[in-house]
Amino acid sequence: MNQPFTYIFILLFISIAQAFAQKITVSGTVRDAASGELLIGASVSDSIAGTGVQTNAYGFFSIEVPSTGHHLKVSYVGYSPTQITSISDLGFPLEVKLYQQNNLNEISIRENKNFSAPIGSLSIPIHRIKALPALLGEVDVLKALSYTPGVSTGTEGSAGLYIRGGTPDQNLILLDEVPVYNVMHLGGFFSVFNPTSLKSVDLYKGAFPARYGGRLASVIDLTMKDGNNQKFGGEVGIGLLNQKLTLEGPLIKNKASFIISGRVSTLGLTSLFSLRKKPRSGTGEERVYRFYDLNAKFNYQINKTDQVYISLYNGFDRFKYTEWSASGNGKETETAIGNNWGNTTATLRYSKVFSQKLFARFAVLYSKYTSEFTNDFQDKNIDEQPVNFYRHTNAGVSDWGAKIQFDYFPMNRIGLKFGVDGTRHSFSPFVTKSNYNGLFDNSKEGRLPAYQMDLYVDADIAVISGIRLNPGLRYSIYKVSGRTFHNPEPRLGSSYSLSNNWKLKAGFSVMNQYLHQLTNNGFGFGYDAWVPSTDKVVPSRARQLSLGLYKIFPHSGWELSLEAYVKRQKNLIDYPDGTNFTGLLADSWDSIVIKNGIGRGKGLEFMVAKNIGKFKGSLSYTLSKSERKFTGINDNTWFPMKYDRRHNVSLTAGYAIGNKWTLNSAFIYQTGHAVTLPVAATLTENNSDPKFIYDYRNNGRVPGFHRLDIGAVKSLTTARKRNAELGIGLYNVYNRKNPLYLDLKIQRSNTDFKPTGISIKQVSFLPILPYISYTLKF
Repeated sequence: MNQPFTYIFILLFISIAQAFAQKITVSGTVRDAASGELLIGASVSDSIAGTGVQTNAYGFFSIEVPSTGHHLKVSYVGYSPTQITSISDLGFPLEVKLYQQNNLNEISIRENKNFSAPIGSLSIPIHRIKALPALLGEVDVLKALSYTPGVSTGTEGSAGLYIRGGTPDQNLILLDEVPVYNVMHLGGFFSVFNPTSLKSVDLYKGAFPARYGGRLASVIDLTMKDGNNQKFGGEVGIGLLNQKLTLEGPLIKNKASFIISGRVSTLGLTSLFSLRKKPRSGTGEERVYRFYDLNAKFNYQINKTDQVYISLYNGFDRFKYTEWSASGNGKETETAIGNNWGNTTATLRYSKVFSQKLFARFAVLYSKYTSEFTNDFQDKNIDEQPVNFYRHTNAGVSDWGAKIQFDYFPMNRIGLKFGVDGTRHSFSPFVTKSNYNGLFDNSKEGRLPAYQMDLYVDADIAVISGIRLNPGLRYSIYKVSGRTFHNPEPRLGSSYSLSNNWKLKAGFSVMNQYLHQLTNNGFGFGYDAWVPSTDKVVPSRARQLSLGLYKIFPHSGWELSLEAYVKRQKNLIDYPDGTNFTGLLADSWDSIVIKNGIGRGKGLEFMVAKNIGKFKGSLSYTLSKSERKFTGINDNTWFPMKYDRRHNVSLTAGYAIGNKWTLNSAFIYQTGHAVTLPVAATLTENNSDPKFIYDYRNNGRVPGFHRLDIGAVKSLTTARKRNAELGIGLYNVYNRKNPLYLDLKIQRSNTDFKPTGISIKQVSFLPILPYISYTLKF
């Protein structure tokens, strides 16, 4: 074992030996008094001793205090703090209830969670996400993260995140602990996560806790609400993109509750209402798009120490483009191309408080992702039998898994999380059903299974006053097609408290990724496939070192952060230009991709934010560089990653006018992403279309991306004394024509139509767009 880790664990055992002093342990949960929701990250502190802890993801805390003369303070942003006295008389487990307050100006450790969290982590309160202006009024969780340093988006409207030089498939996105493989609605314009159903959003991009693994770039951990166990209620929302409804309430008051939240696309409803019979003759085309998503959660508190949770999600997108023609004499033809994709997840969890110092949770998980590309042709003749041809290619992955984790608190200075995860993956890439002559039909082929097991331990150690260490170790075992990969993943985070509320943090982490995503950009919205590592394509691996400096101003609510990182990756894959994966078999993709690539990245991230008062906002700036190198590409030299953006600036601002109106704005600027441009074109004697000639990959850049959005929200009270909100705003206020893609064409002379050059035209998609939305709460 390395000497630094040996020293850390020696300190751990010494600290445990010191824990036998006569102290009282107080443990329990913190809840919202009005709804019964467990509060994540609530602060529980001993005001005299100066020690404190935060509640875990299940609202549980454990703290040691002297038996006499001390009291506890429990606080959470937006809630009135409460004092707990007479510590020696408290029962086990303690249940603390906090009441919301109208005055949100009080500073709380929850708002400043970054100050005590590991380097590179961020937690955004849901109410701040909902306050941001959005595309057509549709608030989006992932879009909100793109306004933070180190996080950028792809092209206009894309919900995919590129975090510290990583790609979207390198982000582990969890919904109530279950991986979600495709997080896009409407081809990427917003994500599948309904903010109304969410309780918390946490992002990790630096010193990853050892309990997370399987991706290289980041972890985005989303937790759904538990549902109100006191009274029935909900809200209904009407917008330009979708309609939504949320219902929640008690099944058994104070013991069991539910929440169900759903959305359906306005576009889908419009297409249903506009269906009409095709004319008897002529030609035409039709585009139909619709989506929906549904979140549901049920929980039951068996007793004060035991609780059961069931979480469900299902969402699907369907897009179909049809061309048809009819001659009027009974002959009709119809050609249709479709794209369908969606996710289903389910979680069954059981949490138990074993003792004042030991908390455990057990989980069974299921996740399924399906992506389908369809091609159908129909020929009708009144005198003959109809002719139907079809070709449907499906790509999917499904997971069954189980997790066991224990949270152990031997003393205030030490917290431990340790556990084991097991997952069975089942891949079915490029399964094709077809009746076209000469095309291979592999629909009867079985799935490709893969097995993964991870063991981990996380420690949080207050070594001496002001110095805290977060060592961790994850050991992963991955088995596929007779090949087994063993990979240790050491993690280490540290922090040092300086004077005047300054803090210095550092972190180191190693991550492995056993899954690879293959994407066809040329087909519709979302055709992609997930495939496992093989003998030919081994797991990708990344190492990251980061350093940060932080400052808070408690009385004014300002925060300041500065982080720098260096990142190295290996065993990356890329695709030859023009690759089409829809026609490949499940066992041939790894012979096509370019393998064993390496990556390097570095960056400097700055952020200043104000979290309390009538004016709230943030300014972030990222200076970064991300490069790749592959044998056989660009003469084996380094080239910029496609979404390498040297500069990234974002600004958000909100201002409350009285108790009714809140004004919000958001501005973003990103350096244009890299693109491969032709340097010449071939000419032919018969004057047919020339072919473009390329020299180096990503040898150019599109114009810079920038946009300003503004919005306003008015709080209303209906005639029946119910709360409501009216939202209005503008997306892309100054009508910036941001590039969606570049259209390359051959220029020709006006006289003989001979090729004279290459023209490059920027294609834009989203102009200035007004929006309006209405939400009624009941």
